[in-house]
Amino acid sequence: MDRMISADEKTVYPIIFPVNYSSMGSINCYIYQNEKEYTLIDAGIKGEEFEQFFYQKLSDYNIEVTQIKRIILTHFHEDHTGLVNKLAKDYSIPVYASQIAITRLKCEGDYLQQKLTFYQELYKQYGVTDFAVERLTKMENTLRNKEKVMLQSAILQLEEGQQIGGLHVIAVPGHSPDSIGLLDKENGWLFAGDFLLASGMTNALIDHDEAGIIINPLMQYIESIEKVRHSSIQYVFAGHEAVFQNLDDVIEKSLSKTEYKLQKLVKKISEGHQTAQAIGEAIYGPRFAKHFIFIISEVIGLTLLAQERGIVERHWQEEQWIFQLKKD
Repeated sequence: MDRMISADEKTVYPIIFPVNYSSMGSINCYIYQNEKEYTLIDAGIKGEEFEQFFYQKLSDYNIEVTQIKRIILTHFHEDHTGLVNKLAKDYSIPVYASQIAITRLKCEGDYLQQKLTFYQELYKQYGVTDFAVERLTKMENTLRNKEKVMLQSAILQLEEGQQIGGLHVIAVPGHSPDSIGLLDKENGWLFAGDFLLASGMTNALIDHDEAGIIINPLMQYIESIEKVRHSSIQYVFAGHEAVFQNLDDVIEKSLSKTEYKLQKLVKKISEGHQTAQAIGEAIYGPRFAKHFIFIISEVIGLTLLAQERGIVERHWQEEQWIFQLKKD
């Protein structure tokens, strides 16, 4: 059994589902008990294997699913929402998320069309459309079949600073624009979703705001890290990998890694690699095509960061952005 962590009348029950198809090693959700209130934080993945694992864990912990008072989602990614529809429907458990997440989870308005258009234009502008065919096709299929992918239950909105079930809501965008953390201030327990893992920052995925304008995820990430780094965190309950305590070390490692990657990107640009594809392939070689979604997000995010710092400038040439060191 995964180790429970208790203090006063509060307990965290980890539900750590091992996976062998991801470098992250596990998909995690948590039951947070505040006196007699039980909150499920994130809801794993779809599929019978995880569902059986989830119910077995509840049994191991002597928790009845009917005791769960609410479900809180840290962000909209599908590896955190798997059991939401079933639990909400079968047990009438209310679901909470940020407003940005709700738009995505419910596929509200023209969100899916806006998302497809955004990425079509983004990949075109960065000259990498040929690598994005599979992803864009998946988005088109999702748009046609949104009833199958959207969450069916009503979702209640959470605001930054709100308190719910003993937890304080903190906006921590970076991994995704809708990411929230949940902080038990008394015990210094942070439920971080994919904001920070034991191994450091997760992918800062390129996304857009409500108006369809590109967001700089690395800048958001750095700002979110600064928000939590002085919060006296004792335990971090992450969406993947292990529960960890050395938050300061993880933060320093993450920021140092970002600076290292930034300098590496700047070096490649100085060597004459001027397009997003050329930069990505110069840094990652064949992995650029294999892990395109993540690497192109990193390259775009780093170029945006370099531009904001006045290190790099971009120019429109031959129907795509090209990059060069900023001239004095």
